[in-house]
Amino acid sequence: MALLTRFTLLICLACQVWLGQTTLHAEAPLEAVTFALVPGVIYVPLNEAADQLHWKVQRDEIGRCIRLHDVAVPAGSLRQLIDGTELIRTSDLELAGARVFIRDEDGRIVVGWGFHRFTLIVSPKQVEVSLAKQQLRAWQGSRLVLQTHISSGRNNRTPAGNFTAGPFRQRMHYSKLFNNAPMPWSVQIYGNVFIHGFTSVPNYPASHGCIRVPLDGGNPAKFFYEWVDNGSPVRVVRN
Repeated sequence: MALLTRFTLLICLACQVWLGQTTLHAEAPLEAVTFALVPGVIYVPLNEAADQLHWKVQRDEIGRCIRLHDVAVPAGSLRQLIDGTELIRTSDLELAGARVFIRDEDGRIVVGWGFHRFTLIVSPKQVEVSLAKQQLRAWQGSRLVLQTHISSGRNNRTPAGNFTAGPFRQRMHYSKLFNNAPMPWSVQIYGNVFIHGFTSVPNYPASHGCIRVPLDGGNPAKFFYEWVDNGSPVRVVRN
């Protein structure tokens, strides 16, 4: 009976550790990445997930992930941050054999395989534009998902302040004020001020007031448009 009781306790403890109900050897949660383009789909950096689950990543001759945990990764399912970090959907982790479920009312997600597990959290997004540095940075929680140079308005035409993304956004917008100039991947932040892609993005203020973002170098303008949620805070600072 005593041996059975000890065995039962060990099983319960193992279950609690797997479910994240004990702080024994607790790992810091990983910050998820989500995209406004695909609401409800949750991504996690591929290498971070593989390390946590002790899974092998197999790549082709040009370095693309083709198999995870000996399971083929669906073609076109991976996304990338501008710095090249590969992102995989939690649904694809399930296809590879992991268990994925929401643990609590805060939306924390447990991903596990065998005795290996990690906790994933979906945090709010925030954006900061520095007019002095001509730089845009964007975070989801504490994870920096985008850093790019920008070109703001000449003669302080870009207002500083606390704004929000949207509500207007358009994949290809044309300026009604400046000769129908093309403004791809446009996200409104204040009145006629948009964050948008442009072919010319020098490292100094050159626009009529909008915040230009490059279309080359991984296309951060497209990434920002697809990533940022309407209502996400956008802080524009002069210093």
